[in-house]
Amino acid sequence: MAVHKLRFKADNGSNYPELTVAKLDDLCEKIGDGLHGTPIYSQTGNYYFINGNNLENGKIIVSSDTPKVNDSVFEKNNKELNDSTILMSINGTIGKVAYYNNEKVMLGKSVAYFKVNYKCIKEYCYQLIQTANVQCQFQKGLTGSTIKNLGLNTIKNTNVKVPCLPEQQKIAEFLSTIDTVIAKQKETVSAWEERKKGVMQKLFSQEVRFKADDGSEFPDWEKKKLEDVVEFLDGQRKPLEAGQRVSGKYPYYGASGIIDYVENYIFDEELILLSEDGANILDRNYRVCFLAKGKYWVNNHAHVLRAMDGNVNGFICEQLESFDYRKYNSGGAQPKLNQATCRAIIMNIPCLEEQQKIADCLSSLDDVIEKQKATLAAWEEMKKGLLQQMFV
Repeated sequence: MAVHKLRFKADNGSNYPELTVAKLDDLCEKIGDGLHGTPIYSQTGNYYFINGNNLENGKIIVSSDTPKVNDSVFEKNNKELNDSTILMSINGTIGKVAYYNNEKVMLGKSVAYFKVNYKCIKEYCYQLIQTANVQCQFQKGLTGSTIKNLGLNTIKNTNVKVPCLPEQQKIAEFLSTIDTVIAKQKETVSAWEERKKGVMQKLFSQEVRFKADDGSEFPDWEKKKLEDVVEFLDGQRKPLEAGQRVSGKYPYYGASGIIDYVENYIFDEELILLSEDGANILDRNYRVCFLAKGKYWVNNHAHVLRAMDGNVNGFICEQLESFDYRKYNSGGAQPKLNQATCRAIIMNIPCLEEQQKIADCLSSLDDVIEKQKATLAAWEEMKKGLLQQMFV
Protein backbone atom coordinates (compact mmCIF):
# COMPACT_ATOMS: atom_id res chain seq x y z
CA MET A 1 0.00 0.00 0.00
CA ALA A 2 1.37 3.41 -0.95
CA VAL A 3 2.40 5.77 1.82
CA HIS A 4 0.65 9.12 1.51
CA LYS A 5 2.58 12.29 2.18
CA LEU A 6 1.65 14.14 5.37
CA ARG A 7 1.61 17.87 4.70
CA PHE A 8 0.79 20.88 6.85
CA LYS A 9 -1.43 23.69 5.66
CA ALA A 10 -0.92 27.42 5.99
CA ASP A 11 -2.69 29.25 8.81
CA ASN A 12 -5.35 30.43 6.36
CA GLY A 13 -6.06 26.84 5.31
CA SER A 14 -4.35 27.02 1.94
CA ASN A 15 -1.85 24.48 0.67
CA TYR A 16 1.83 25.22 0.82
CA PRO A 17 3.84 25.05 -2.44
CA GLU A 18 5.13 21.71 -3.68
CA LEU A 19 8.39 20.47 -2.23
CA THR A 20 11.57 21.33 -4.08
CA VAL A 21 14.45 18.92 -4.68
CA ALA A 22 17.89 19.96 -3.42
CA LYS A 23 21.17 18.55 -2.19
CA LEU A 24 22.15 18.88 1.45
CA ASP A 25 25.01 21.10 0.34
CA ASP A 26 22.44 23.57 -1.06
CA LEU A 27 20.94 23.98 2.41
CA CYS A 28 24.19 24.68 4.20
CA GLU A 29 26.70 27.47 4.34
CA LYS A 30 29.30 24.77 4.95
CA ILE A 31 29.53 21.03 5.62
CA GLY A 32 32.82 19.88 7.13
CA ASP A 33 34.38 17.62 9.72
CA GLY A 34 36.83 17.78 12.61
CA LEU A 35 40.54 17.27 13.08
CA HIS A 36 42.07 14.28 11.25
CA GLY A 37 44.61 13.39 13.89
CA THR A 38 45.17 13.46 17.63
CA PRO A 39 45.73 16.86 19.23
CA ILE A 40 47.94 17.58 22.20
CA TYR A 41 45.71 17.14 25.24
CA SER A 42 45.71 19.38 28.30
CA GLN A 43 44.14 18.46 31.62
CA THR A 44 43.58 22.15 32.31
CA GLY A 45 42.29 22.92 28.81
CA ASN A 46 39.05 24.84 28.31
CA TYR A 47 37.77 22.85 25.32
CA TYR A 48 36.59 19.24 25.18
CA PHE A 49 37.83 17.18 22.22
CA ILE A 50 34.77 15.26 21.04
CA ASN A 51 34.00 12.53 18.54
CA GLY A 52 30.86 10.80 17.32
CA ASN A 53 30.40 8.84 20.55
CA ASN A 54 29.84 12.15 22.38
CA LEU A 55 26.58 12.77 20.49
CA GLU A 56 23.53 11.38 22.27
CA ASN A 57 19.83 12.23 22.14
CA GLY A 58 20.37 15.53 20.36
CA LYS A 59 23.03 16.74 22.79
CA ILE A 60 26.79 16.84 23.18
CA ILE A 61 27.66 14.57 26.12
CA VAL A 62 31.03 14.90 27.85
CA SER A 63 32.40 13.34 31.01
CA SER A 64 35.52 13.42 33.17
CA ASP A 65 37.05 10.95 30.68
CA THR A 66 36.59 13.26 27.68
CA PRO A 67 39.99 14.72 26.76
CA LYS A 68 40.57 18.48 26.69
CA VAL A 69 42.71 20.84 24.64
CA ASN A 70 44.01 24.32 25.46
CA ASP A 71 43.05 27.58 23.76
CA SER A 72 45.93 27.61 21.26
CA VAL A 73 45.16 24.09 19.97
CA PHE A 74 41.50 25.02 19.67
CA GLU A 75 42.23 28.21 17.73
CA LYS A 76 44.38 26.30 15.21
CA ASN A 77 41.42 24.00 14.52
CA ASN A 78 38.51 26.40 15.06
CA LYS A 79 35.61 25.52 12.74
CA GLU A 80 33.71 28.67 13.75
CA LEU A 81 30.58 26.76 14.71
CA ASN A 82 27.54 28.93 15.36
CA ASP A 83 23.87 28.89 16.39
CA SER A 84 22.94 27.38 13.01
CA THR A 85 25.17 24.32 13.44
CA ILE A 86 24.15 20.67 13.66
CA LEU A 87 26.61 17.86 14.42
CA MET A 88 26.48 14.26 13.17
CA SER A 89 28.63 11.16 13.73
CA ILE A 90 30.25 9.91 10.51
CA ASN A 91 32.67 7.19 11.63
CA GLY A 92 31.81 3.85 13.25
CA THR A 93 28.26 4.57 14.34
CA ILE A 94 26.74 6.65 11.55
CA GLY A 95 24.03 9.27 11.87
CA LYS A 96 23.85 10.22 15.55
CA VAL A 97 22.89 13.90 15.61
CA ALA A 98 23.09 16.76 18.08
CA TYR A 99 22.48 20.50 18.18
CA TYR A 100 25.47 22.73 18.78
CA ASN A 101 24.61 25.18 21.55
CA ASN A 102 27.86 27.10 21.90
CA GLU A 103 29.53 24.39 23.98
CA LYS A 104 33.30 24.69 24.36
CA VAL A 105 34.25 21.77 22.12
CA MET A 106 36.75 20.93 19.40
CA LEU A 107 35.67 18.35 16.82
CA GLY A 108 37.44 15.13 15.92
CA LYS A 109 37.27 13.53 12.48
CA SER A 110 34.27 11.34 13.34
CA VAL A 111 32.02 14.40 13.71
CA ALA A 112 30.63 16.32 10.73
CA TYR A 113 29.12 19.77 11.12
CA PHE A 114 26.32 21.36 9.11
CA LYS A 115 26.14 25.17 9.14
CA VAL A 116 22.58 25.63 7.91
CA ASN A 117 21.95 28.58 5.58
CA TYR A 118 18.93 30.84 4.98
CA LYS A 119 17.14 28.19 2.88
CA CYS A 120 16.60 25.86 5.79
CA ILE A 121 15.58 26.05 9.44
CA LYS A 122 18.12 24.35 11.70
CA GLU A 123 15.48 22.33 13.55
CA TYR A 124 14.06 21.11 10.23
CA CYS A 125 17.50 20.04 8.97
CA TYR A 126 18.05 18.18 12.25
CA GLN A 127 14.94 16.09 11.56
CA LEU A 128 15.66 15.77 7.83
CA ILE A 129 19.04 14.07 8.22
CA GLN A 130 17.47 11.44 10.50
CA THR A 131 14.93 10.29 7.91
CA ALA A 132 15.10 6.84 6.34
CA ASN A 133 15.58 8.30 2.86
CA VAL A 134 18.62 10.35 3.86
CA GLN A 135 20.11 7.63 6.06
CA CYS A 136 19.69 5.14 3.22
CA GLN A 137 21.69 7.41 0.90
CA PHE A 138 24.33 7.75 3.60
CA GLN A 139 24.57 3.96 3.99
CA LYS A 140 25.04 3.45 0.26
CA GLY A 141 28.00 5.83 0.30
CA LEU A 142 29.89 4.32 3.24
CA THR A 143 33.52 3.33 2.85
CA GLY A 144 35.73 1.08 4.98
CA SER A 145 35.43 -2.62 5.80
CA THR A 146 35.69 -2.98 9.58
CA ILE A 147 34.97 0.60 10.63
CA LYS A 148 32.54 2.37 8.32
CA ASN A 149 33.08 5.98 7.32
CA LEU A 150 30.72 8.51 5.75
CA GLY A 151 32.54 10.95 3.48
CA LEU A 152 31.74 14.64 3.18
CA ASN A 153 31.11 14.38 -0.57
CA THR A 154 28.43 11.75 0.02
CA ILE A 155 26.77 14.00 2.59
CA LYS A 156 26.92 17.08 0.37
CA ASN A 157 25.44 15.25 -2.64
CA THR A 158 22.58 13.61 -0.74
CA ASN A 159 19.23 14.45 -2.36
CA VAL A 160 16.43 15.82 -0.18
CA LYS A 161 12.97 17.29 -0.63
CA VAL A 162 12.47 20.69 0.94
CA PRO A 163 9.24 22.54 1.78
CA CYS A 164 8.95 26.30 2.10
CA LEU A 165 10.25 27.91 5.31
CA PRO A 166 6.83 28.30 7.03
CA GLU A 167 6.07 24.59 6.52
CA GLN A 168 9.57 23.69 7.66
CA GLN A 169 8.85 25.58 10.88
CA LYS A 170 5.60 23.70 11.49
CA ILE A 171 7.20 20.32 10.82
CA ALA A 172 10.13 21.12 13.10
CA GLU A 173 7.89 22.29 15.97
CA PHE A 174 5.64 19.25 15.65
CA LEU A 175 8.50 16.73 15.65
CA SER A 176 10.35 18.59 18.40
CA THR A 177 7.30 18.07 20.61
CA ILE A 178 7.52 14.33 20.02
CA ASP A 179 11.27 14.43 20.66
CA THR A 180 10.55 16.01 24.04
CA VAL A 181 8.18 13.17 24.93
CA ILE A 182 10.75 10.58 23.80
CA ALA A 183 13.51 12.27 25.81
CA LYS A 184 11.35 12.26 28.95
CA GLN A 185 10.49 8.60 28.43
CA LYS A 186 14.20 7.77 28.10
CA GLU A 187 14.74 9.55 31.41
CA THR A 188 11.98 7.44 32.94
CA VAL A 189 13.61 4.23 31.70
CA SER A 190 17.01 5.37 33.01
CA ALA A 191 15.49 6.29 36.38
CA TRP A 192 13.97 2.83 36.80
CA GLU A 193 17.23 1.19 35.77
CA GLU A 194 19.06 3.25 38.39
CA ARG A 195 16.46 2.28 41.00
CA LYS A 196 17.09 -1.36 40.21
CA LYS A 197 20.86 -0.87 40.53
CA GLY A 198 20.29 0.71 43.93
CA VAL A 199 18.12 -2.18 45.06
CA MET A 200 20.70 -4.68 43.83
CA GLN A 201 23.45 -2.88 45.72
CA LYS A 202 21.49 -3.04 48.97
CA LEU A 203 20.47 -6.66 48.48
CA PHE A 204 23.84 -8.09 47.43
CA SER A 205 25.73 -6.12 50.08
CA GLN A 206 23.20 -7.53 52.57
CA GLU A 207 22.39 -4.04 53.80
CA VAL A 208 18.79 -5.11 53.29
CA ARG A 209 17.72 -8.68 54.07
CA PHE A 210 14.47 -10.48 53.43
CA LYS A 211 12.82 -12.50 56.18
CA ALA A 212 11.06 -15.83 56.01
CA ASP A 213 7.28 -15.88 55.63
CA ASP A 214 6.95 -16.59 59.36
CA GLY A 215 9.05 -13.50 60.18
CA SER A 216 12.16 -15.40 61.20
CA GLU A 217 15.67 -14.53 60.04
CA PHE A 218 17.25 -16.42 57.16
CA PRO A 219 20.66 -18.07 57.76
CA ASP A 220 23.88 -16.20 57.02
CA TRP A 221 25.07 -16.17 53.41
CA GLU A 222 27.92 -18.49 52.42
CA LYS A 223 30.84 -17.80 50.10
CA LYS A 224 31.09 -20.35 47.29
CA LYS A 225 32.84 -20.63 43.97
CA LEU A 226 30.63 -20.23 40.93
CA GLU A 227 31.45 -23.81 39.87
CA ASP A 228 29.91 -25.01 43.16
CA VAL A 229 26.52 -23.46 42.44
CA VAL A 230 26.13 -23.86 38.65
CA GLU A 231 26.82 -26.42 35.94
CA PHE A 232 28.73 -25.20 32.89
CA LEU A 233 27.06 -26.34 29.67
CA ASP A 234 29.54 -24.69 27.30
CA GLY A 235 30.18 -28.00 25.54
CA GLN A 236 26.62 -27.99 24.17
CA ARG A 237 26.74 -24.58 22.49
CA LYS A 238 27.53 -24.29 18.79
CA PRO A 239 28.51 -21.27 16.69
CA LEU A 240 26.95 -20.69 13.29
CA GLU A 241 28.46 -18.33 10.74
CA ALA A 242 25.97 -15.91 9.21
CA GLY A 243 25.94 -17.94 5.99
CA GLN A 244 25.09 -21.12 7.91
CA ARG A 245 22.04 -19.71 9.64
CA VAL A 246 18.60 -20.44 8.24
CA SER A 247 16.09 -17.83 9.30
CA GLY A 248 13.48 -19.08 11.76
CA LYS A 249 11.63 -18.35 14.99
CA TYR A 250 14.20 -19.42 17.58
CA PRO A 251 16.49 -16.81 19.20
CA TYR A 252 20.20 -17.09 18.41
CA TYR A 253 22.24 -15.78 21.36
CA GLY A 254 25.74 -14.35 21.48
CA ALA A 255 27.69 -12.32 24.03
CA SER A 256 25.33 -9.36 23.69
CA GLY A 257 22.03 -11.26 23.82
CA ILE A 258 19.83 -12.15 20.85
CA ILE A 259 21.65 -11.42 17.59
CA ASP A 260 19.53 -13.41 15.13
CA TYR A 261 16.65 -15.90 14.77
CA VAL A 262 17.21 -19.40 13.35
CA GLU A 263 15.16 -22.42 12.33
CA ASN A 264 16.38 -24.76 15.09
CA TYR A 265 17.38 -24.74 18.76
CA ILE A 266 19.87 -26.37 21.13
CA PHE A 267 18.37 -25.57 24.55
CA ASP A 268 14.81 -25.81 25.83
CA GLU A 269 14.94 -24.55 29.43
CA GLU A 270 15.69 -21.46 31.49
CA LEU A 271 19.47 -21.00 31.66
CA ILE A 272 21.98 -18.27 32.55
CA LEU A 273 24.11 -16.77 29.77
CA LEU A 274 27.30 -14.93 30.74
CA SER A 275 29.26 -13.02 28.09
CA GLU A 276 32.55 -14.73 27.28
CA ASP A 277 34.17 -11.95 25.25
CA GLY A 278 33.68 -8.47 23.83
CA ALA A 279 34.31 -4.87 24.86
CA ASN A 280 31.08 -4.77 26.85
CA ILE A 281 32.66 -6.94 29.56
CA LEU A 282 34.51 -3.78 30.58
CA ASP A 283 32.40 -0.99 29.06
CA ARG A 284 29.06 -2.28 30.44
CA ASN A 285 26.85 -0.50 27.95
CA TYR A 286 24.37 -3.36 28.29
CA ARG A 287 23.99 -6.52 30.36
CA VAL A 288 26.75 -9.13 30.48
CA CYS A 289 24.55 -11.74 32.16
CA PHE A 290 20.97 -12.59 31.26
CA LEU A 291 18.39 -15.35 31.43
CA ALA A 292 17.43 -17.27 28.30
CA LYS A 293 14.04 -18.99 28.33
CA GLY A 294 12.12 -21.34 26.05
CA LYS A 295 13.79 -22.78 22.96
CA TYR A 296 16.95 -21.09 21.66
CA TRP A 297 20.45 -21.48 20.20
CA VAL A 298 23.68 -20.19 21.82
CA ASN A 299 26.98 -19.57 20.04
CA ASN A 300 30.44 -19.79 21.62
CA HIS A 301 30.56 -16.16 22.80
CA ALA A 302 28.43 -16.73 25.92
CA HIS A 303 28.96 -19.20 28.76
CA VAL A 304 25.89 -21.34 29.41
CA LEU A 305 25.13 -21.97 33.09
CA ARG A 306 22.44 -23.95 34.95
CA ALA A 307 21.86 -23.39 38.66
CA MET A 308 22.40 -26.55 40.70
CA ASP A 309 19.72 -27.85 43.05
CA GLY A 310 19.27 -25.48 45.97
CA ASN A 311 19.98 -22.42 43.83
CA VAL A 312 17.88 -20.10 41.67
CA ASN A 313 18.84 -19.11 38.12
CA GLY A 314 17.43 -15.61 38.54
CA PHE A 315 19.44 -14.92 41.70
CA ILE A 316 22.70 -16.27 40.26
CA CYS A 317 22.16 -14.26 37.08
CA GLU A 318 21.58 -10.97 38.89
CA GLN A 319 24.55 -11.41 41.21
CA LEU A 320 26.79 -12.15 38.23
CA GLU A 321 25.41 -9.04 36.51
CA SER A 322 26.35 -6.94 39.57
CA PHE A 323 30.09 -7.79 39.41
CA ASP A 324 32.91 -5.63 38.05
CA TYR A 325 34.72 -7.94 35.63
CA ARG A 326 37.89 -5.90 35.13
CA LYS A 327 39.80 -8.12 37.57
CA TYR A 328 38.57 -11.26 35.81
CA ASN A 329 39.48 -10.15 32.28
CA SER A 330 41.99 -12.54 30.68
CA GLY A 331 41.99 -10.94 27.23
CA GLY A 332 44.12 -8.23 25.67
CA ALA A 333 42.66 -5.92 23.04
CA GLN A 334 39.55 -8.13 23.12
CA PRO A 335 38.30 -8.55 26.72
CA LYS A 336 37.56 -12.16 27.65
CA LEU A 337 36.17 -14.19 30.54
CA ASN A 338 37.56 -17.70 30.17
CA GLN A 339 35.80 -20.63 31.78
CA ALA A 340 38.54 -21.38 34.30
CA THR A 341 38.38 -17.81 35.62
CA CYS A 342 34.59 -17.89 35.76
CA ARG A 343 34.56 -21.13 37.71
CA ALA A 344 36.66 -19.50 40.44
CA ILE A 345 34.47 -16.41 40.86
CA ILE A 346 33.42 -16.11 44.50
CA MET A 347 29.66 -15.84 45.00
CA ASN A 348 27.73 -14.83 48.13
CA ILE A 349 24.97 -17.41 48.43
CA PRO A 350 21.92 -17.24 50.71
CA CYS A 351 19.53 -20.11 51.29
CA LEU A 352 17.14 -21.17 48.52
CA GLU A 353 14.15 -19.32 49.97
CA GLU A 354 16.00 -15.99 50.22
CA GLN A 355 17.45 -16.45 46.75
CA GLN A 356 13.92 -16.83 45.40
CA LYS A 357 12.64 -13.73 47.18
CA ILE A 358 15.55 -11.68 45.80
CA ALA A 359 15.03 -13.05 42.30
CA ASP A 360 11.29 -12.29 42.44
CA CYS A 361 11.93 -8.75 43.67
CA LEU A 362 14.39 -7.96 40.89
CA SER A 363 12.19 -9.68 38.31
CA SER A 364 9.28 -7.40 39.26
CA LEU A 365 11.51 -4.38 38.69
CA ASP A 366 12.50 -5.82 35.31
CA ASP A 367 8.80 -6.03 34.41
CA VAL A 368 8.38 -2.32 35.14
CA ILE A 369 11.49 -1.45 33.13
CA GLU A 370 10.33 -3.52 30.16
CA LYS A 371 6.94 -1.79 30.17
CA GLN A 372 8.65 1.60 30.18
CA LYS A 373 10.92 0.48 27.33
CA ALA A 374 7.88 -0.70 25.39
CA THR A 375 6.31 2.75 25.79
CA LEU A 376 9.53 4.34 24.58
CA ALA A 377 9.68 2.00 21.58
CA ALA A 378 6.09 2.87 20.67
CA TRP A 379 6.87 6.61 20.66
CA GLU A 380 10.03 6.05 18.62
CA GLU A 381 8.12 3.92 16.13
CA MET A 382 5.43 6.57 15.83
CA LYS A 383 8.04 9.24 15.09
CA LYS A 384 9.67 6.96 12.54
CA GLY A 385 6.33 6.57 10.78
CA LEU A 386 5.71 10.32 10.80
CA LEU A 387 9.16 10.99 9.37
CA GLN A 388 8.46 8.50 6.62
CA GLN A 389 5.21 10.24 5.70
CA MET A 390 6.50 13.79 5.99
CA PHE A 391 9.71 13.29 4.06
CA VAL A 392 8.78 10.87 1.25
